[in-house]
Amino acid sequence: MKTILIVEDEPIIVTAWKRVLQLEGYLVLTAINGHQALFSANGRKPDLIITDRSMPIAGGVEFFRHIKSGPEFSRIPVILTSSEKLDHSDAGEWDSFLIKPVPMDTLLGMVRRLLNAH
Repeated sequence: MKTILIVEDEPIIVTAWKRVLQLEGYLVLTAINGHQALFSANGRKPDLIITDRSMPIAGGVEFFRHIKSGPEFSRIPVILTSSEKLDHSDAGEWDSFLIKPVPMDTLLGMVRRLLNAH
């Protein structure tokens, strides 16, 4: 069973994405910020991470850069989500970038594609 870590501070989004991904057969872990996500990732290494760009305490960009700096997590695909367009200077860093609101079929398609590629 593949494990997905959702890092998102909006409870409605977490609930919806978690339910859909669980129905697809994934084990889903959640965290409300990048700091909490580091503990979750160290507790059970995820196969894929979906993280929001802007969150309190530690945002998705900070979390992403920290997680990708260590060899044990550097190969985990990351989907960055945001309600705002991505800055062109960061465009090459993510495995995928999705603008919210993200249609469920788009999210599931991206999850499947990235998990199959790794």
